[in-house]
Amino acid sequence: GHFKVNGGILYLKTAAEKPERRDQQLEQARKVLTEAIVQNAQDKNAAAWYYLGRYYVETADAAGADSALARALALAPQCKQDIGGYRQRLWASTLNGGLAAWQGGKEDSAAVLFRLAARLEPGNPKAFVALAGLYAGKDNYDSALVYYRRTAQTAGNDTAFAKDRKDALGNAVRILVGRAQSDAAAQNYARLRASMDSIDRGFEADSTTLARMNASSQSRKARGRRLTPADQQTFTRDSTGRAQAVAQARTARATVVQQMAVDSGKLRAAFAPAIEALRDYLTAYPGEADAATSLATLYAQSGHAAEAAAVFDSLAAHARNFDPEELFTAGQRLLGQRLYRAGTRALAVALTRNPYRRDALYSLGVGYYQLRDSTGLLAVAQRLVQLDPLNRSSLKLLAAAWDLRGKRDSTLKYVTQADSLVAVEVTVSSFVPDSAGAALTLLATNLRPAPSKPFRLTVEFLDRQGKPVASEARELPAIAPQESQQLDLKVSGKGIIGWRYRPS
Repeated sequence: GHFKVNGGILYLKTAAEKPERRDQQLEQARKVLTEAIVQNAQDKNAAAWYYLGRYYVETADAAGADSALARALALAPQCKQDIGGYRQRLWASTLNGGLAAWQGGKEDSAAVLFRLAARLEPGNPKAFVALAGLYAGKDNYDSALVYYRRTAQTAGNDTAFAKDRKDALGNAVRILVGRAQSDAAAQNYARLRASMDSIDRGFEADSTTLARMNASSQSRKARGRRLTPADQQTFTRDSTGRAQAVAQARTARATVVQQMAVDSGKLRAAFAPAIEALRDYLTAYPGEADAATSLATLYAQSGHAAEAAAVFDSLAAHARNFDPEELFTAGQRLLGQRLYRAGTRALAVALTRNPYRRDALYSLGVGYYQLRDSTGLLAVAQRLVQLDPLNRSSLKLLAAAWDLRGKRDSTLKYVTQADSLVAVEVTVSSFVPDSAGAALTLLATNLRPAPSKPFRLTVEFLDRQGKPVASEARELPAIAPQESQQLDLKVSGKGIIGWRYRPS
């Protein structure tokens, strides 16, 4: 090799062996190696660049090392492993330096060091992770998105960086979803939906009242009955007012529907980046219930009810071990936003894993009622009454199902049971299963003005197939009027997920 390159090697060796002369020897190494390259035509000598790179490593000059070692690698690719070792060492110190600067409040310096680290190890996403976090912490979400995407792209399918990739994609999704939900188009559309819901509630109440008034009038005419002049005047005033309210509601609703149609394009544009990111995320991680819920919510909020419901079908098909609790929560939240089709689908899918979740069955029934799905509501309400036969809300839901189907006799039967025949109402206020068994608390309330009759209540604790794992019978004593009796039960057994009871 060239004598100056050999001299540089010797200076580096002396610097390593004699700490007291380190700085002076390193400076001599830099001087002769630079001269060799610049003055002595050694710019094609891989060793010159390699040892100059090592000088920069020793002095923690990341930019200089990156440049010199890159030139060495280009001239001597067979030395890739050796050069990579030095780059890795410098990458670690540069990244750690950036983290220390960030922690010390020197964000600009940290960003410079993170970018240098990314150049030193372009196949390692950790520097991009740090840059994304730095910018997200400053609410600079545009830059954060860039680096979250660079993180995911760099991580690729390398299992060593699988968590970095998933976290980066998830963080990008959260930024985009938050941006979509806070967009002016989304806020305005939400106000329009709320206005529509308010109009619909008023319209339904006024229409029902007007229909009853008209039916009453027709019934009187059929029987040859007439109201007194004063009552007729009141009836005419009230019915006219209701008819006007119904007509005004129809006009207002048409106006809102027209405005929603105009604004739907803006809403789709605002939601499109988040929807695309969520679809990509779920393609990579199909079992993520939170992401599925976010995607279904965006679809539902933008008027794509079928696509929203299909998200949960896809989740069930691809993620056989999803946690039903996540979907129970999602379904309740969607119903709370009056997104009934998506909410009912989430609950229905969750109930395939836990068919005996009483509150989920009840919420699903309410959702079906809002959708006027008499078939779905009847099936759910019947299941609910089998589990919880002495609860008035269960019975009223079954009455509502028969009412939607136009079965007046069955409707009256269960309305009568709920309002008149149930003397003691049972409410299960707490149910806590675990791996060893379950604990249940119920409240029995006497609805009558006289003391209730004693009776036996048998509670069965069920597995996923509906088979009793354990049961316990308790004698309920006479309960004073309008008073309650609490029962606390605890049983042992594996696989308990639900309950049902029966009186005797």
